[in-house]
Amino acid sequence: MKILKNKLALPAAICCGILASANGMAATCSVEGGIWSNGYNLMVTVNSDETNLQGWQVALTFDQAPVIINSWNANLETSGSTVTASNMPWNGFLMAGETTGFGLQGTYEGEFTKPGCEVISATSDDDTDSGQAATAKAKSSSKLLSQSGNPVHKRYENQRKAWSQSKADIVMSYQFDNGGWPKNQSYKKAGKGGSGKGKATIDNGATTTEMVYLAQVYKDTKKTKYRSAVRKAMDYLFEAQYSNGGWPQFYPLKGGYHDHVTFNDNAMTSVLTVLYHASRKDAPFDTDIFSDKDRKKMKTVIDKGVDYILKSQWKQNGKLTVWCAQHGKDDYLPKKARAYELASLSGSESSEIIGFLMTQPQTSKVKKAVKAALNWFNSPDTYLADHTYDRNSTEKIVYKKGSKMWYRFYNLQNNRGFFSDRDGKVYYDIMDISAERRNGYGWGGSYGKNILKYAKKVGYIK
Repeated sequence: MKILKNKLALPAAICCGILASANGMAATCSVEGGIWSNGYNLMVTVNSDETNLQGWQVALTFDQAPVIINSWNANLETSGSTVTASNMPWNGFLMAGETTGFGLQGTYEGEFTKPGCEVISATSDDDTDSGQAATAKAKSSSKLLSQSGNPVHKRYENQRKAWSQSKADIVMSYQFDNGGWPKNQSYKKAGKGGSGKGKATIDNGATTTEMVYLAQVYKDTKKTKYRSAVRKAMDYLFEAQYSNGGWPQFYPLKGGYHDHVTFNDNAMTSVLTVLYHASRKDAPFDTDIFSDKDRKKMKTVIDKGVDYILKSQWKQNGKLTVWCAQHGKDDYLPKKARAYELASLSGSESSEIIGFLMTQPQTSKVKKAVKAALNWFNSPDTYLADHTYDRNSTEKIVYKKGSKMWYRFYNLQNNRGFFSDRDGKVYYDIMDISAERRNGYGWGGSYGKNILKYAKKVGYIK
């Protein structure tokens, strides 16, 4: 492929740098790409300047009627020699200074000149009729539920005392330059930090646990080095969030299934729950550790997270259900992770997603999502009555009168619980999978018990 250079790059630079600013838009755009004998590939970057955007629209002006054969991450309309690109549902929201992009492929005849790029519409937070203004109004008039009994907060409270205070310097020594931490650390000896590439993560409670713990240490000791570490961790969480609101398992991105938006092992809900408490100045964040400006940003980040959750909730025949352990960054769809973690509905992670949504203002959209998910958990079609999951027993699923067991994974279409193995196959009898996977993974549990109890307490189910 021949890279576009001098002749093709100059018109785009002129267009994007001057026209977009001249129009007074809150965003700019630029075009890069490559050409071959009779075709081209273009990548367009949209940048939010000094305000948050709720949506954008870009015009690409070609010197001949374009023939577009493929595009991604934008809705395109062609009229004459102009292609108008509008944001997709997941990449319209940009915080100040953030970028997103879309691409297209096409064919041409004769000589090709890179198109001019102009932002023709950009809806900002300053627009009184913007979507966010309407959302803010809806939120301000929406009910807040009592949080007494909400199981989503249990992990947060445990994180405050995750290690003894004497380990604080050891914990801090493992923090990477980007603000994140590695997972599954015992913190018995000092760490070496480092760049964090391929290791900084929110998996298994990493980063969120360390920052809540160190916030507690700062509250207790007033030593500013711990405050600095927590602030650095918060910046890491801000940076790691995708523009559409989700978080990958690792950041910087590691590739493969790790780049999916990760609910698995409650990664994303742990982040959102910490942000929720920090934005409210709940202990141990009830100090000078964050400013009002920081907390305002947290609330914006939370709103984006909620938006992703609502858009990724799985539907069966048009009916809302629950969530997968991981979803696509761009298409919101359930995704596979490891060989034995197939695209499916998750009985485990979905319960905590519900708990987090119940911390938020109960707008009509949030309430609808929560009640649909609660109904899914409360349906006899999803739990195994009079059984419990016992990891210490050979057969794992054992009879226990009055108990209810939910499966870890369910078929996306019919809610049938299943198991899997390293061969990637589906099994319906847990004794049919290998002993290694049967004993080395959690395939069921009382996942819905506590969230249903809380839902009953606040009147969401009878």
